[in-house]
Amino acid sequence: MDQLAAAVPRQADQFRDPQTQAVKQAANQLVATVAARPSISQLGASQAVAQIAALVALKSRVDRLLDETLARRAMFVTQSAGPERREAMRNYLRATSTLIDLSGRLRYRLFDILTQAVSRLADSPRHFEALLDGLIAQKSSIGASVLADQLFAQPTRITRQGRARELATKGRLLKLIAVARQSDLLSDLTDFVLDPATPASLVVQAAETIRAVGLPQPPRPQQDAELPEPEILPAELRDRLQALDPKRLSADEQRRRAQLLAWLATRVEQGVGKVYRVGRCDLQPGDWLLMRNPSPYNLFTDLAPGLFTHVGVVTVERGSDGLRRMVVVDLPERGAVMQTTNVDLFVRRTLHYMFLRHQQPDVGQAMGLAARQVIGNPTRFDLNFRTDRVEPLRDAPLAGQTIHTYCAGLLLICAQRSAAPRTDFFPIAEYPAGGHTVENLAQLGLSFGKNFVSPTGALFSDKLQIVGRRHSMYDPRREIEEAIYDHFAQRLAERHLTPSPDLFQSLRQKLVEAARDNRLLARAIANAAGVSEQTDLVSAAKAAAVVETLDEVARANSEAFGHARHAVRAASEAVLADDGYDAESVAAIRAYQARHAQLRQQWLARTLSPRALRLALVAYYRDKGRRQLDARFFATQNDSISSP
Repeated sequence: MDQLAAAVPRQADQFRDPQTQAVKQAANQLVATVAARPSISQLGASQAVAQIAALVALKSRVDRLLDETLARRAMFVTQSAGPERREAMRNYLRATSTLIDLSGRLRYRLFDILTQAVSRLADSPRHFEALLDGLIAQKSSIGASVLADQLFAQPTRITRQGRARELATKGRLLKLIAVARQSDLLSDLTDFVLDPATPASLVVQAAETIRAVGLPQPPRPQQDAELPEPEILPAELRDRLQALDPKRLSADEQRRRAQLLAWLATRVEQGVGKVYRVGRCDLQPGDWLLMRNPSPYNLFTDLAPGLFTHVGVVTVERGSDGLRRMVVVDLPERGAVMQTTNVDLFVRRTLHYMFLRHQQPDVGQAMGLAARQVIGNPTRFDLNFRTDRVEPLRDAPLAGQTIHTYCAGLLLICAQRSAAPRTDFFPIAEYPAGGHTVENLAQLGLSFGKNFVSPTGALFSDKLQIVGRRHSMYDPRREIEEAIYDHFAQRLAERHLTPSPDLFQSLRQKLVEAARDNRLLARAIANAAGVSEQTDLVSAAKAAAVVETLDEVARANSEAFGHARHAVRAASEAVLADDGYDAESVAAIRAYQARHAQLRQQWLARTLSPRALRLALVAYYRDKGRRQLDARFFATQNDSISSP
């Protein structure tokens, strides 16, 4: 850890290739060292608690190092423009991406270790309490996630002292969830607070915990029926608290209950106030949401790797029911209307996100107002990533305007409605990636307009403050998908693209070309595709022919990884049959076992650890996806590529 901390540069001009490689090497060594620690099952109770405490402290230190590095993101603005600065910024993004990945991998490892610890310490209440106290001190969100199930543990001690201890333990669990502000646990908290068997004192504490992590908002009156329902409504929580018998509460608990009921009365009757909490983020109108999902766009600009791929703007909307809601407004690639979603629902779409806020409150207010004014507006996603169409909207009425831009263009629409200059938000000019990227994208009908901006570009502003972010969680399937998408983007720069549409895609492209002179046909195609009638359907069809295949390759290989890992670790066919697997499912498992016969043999011989299995399968399906892309889009005479 000391080597990693020393490797991360502190000055803008220190972000060079050797330093970035040193950060990567130290991070890899750290992950390997943690993986080599003895299993919790091999340790005594005290040793197990000590090891977990050390790893949680390590994870906290990595997160602090990441926060410190993110805090230095604006230092490049004061550097002289030129190739040296741009290369330093790219190395900064690589180093930051490494730290984000490291934090997620440590979180992933802690999930396994803490899961083992629950069963290991089940018969040792004293050590389990010590573990809880340590997790509370570090505000461990992964600790809260793993241990939340213990809220529903059935009482095992019939003595008064034993029951009091179990109640105290559940109180500690609620405190851990509250200090970690783990909003992902709202479902568990809801089940616990509504359970008639939950003691009245813990109902009050659980309600306070829900408030601490963020009480969900009621659905918008016109909410999409496919969106999930909130775990608990303000009125439901109010009714549960009102139903408590005050005689079962102490004087302090009665006071806290009264405070909760007063707060809930406002939420039920009026909705949210000026600030709304989602986990670790206290949000206000005008905040920018930056999100990261697997995407080829991460390497399409010269400021790569991009840390974010999509954006939204937070605003307050008063619904037809009179309630104020904090929502996210975003411009999707598919669809013909500006989307609006309750912010607590919207952030569930991504594993990694960050909220930015301008340091001047009036700027945020102006941007929040602009976002509110475009709710429900018609949209037309711009496949040429142009921002020049945004500028005429600076002083024009926004209500009813067709928003013709791309996701980051929405940020500019909101930003230019304030008095702040554009450089407050996007201080560094961005350009397309080098090599053959521009000419290859042109084959797909894609281009980059002058003065375009990316979701990552806002990160370098010295006027935008980070007001909250989600701690990422490593996911091997996500690693496979990102590696395949990144390979595609790298190949766009290195080689010439051959689109190679399949029969369906070729027919679709011919159809949209025929629709150029047939307005009714164009309208029918646009409606079927869920896009604006004004969309360049020919360019969209060309891009879709490649993107659909790219998505299919990435997702098929990430899903195959999951099936393969299950198959290698599967029990015998007889046990599978007893567990309800049909003949087709067993045959599929056998096929994966045959494909990975050596790994299967090592697993059965107990010479292969779960981590080694994961690493081998991630490498296999990552490389398989890369070969498939090369064979489909980038094959050359010098390639020796097996058939996908």
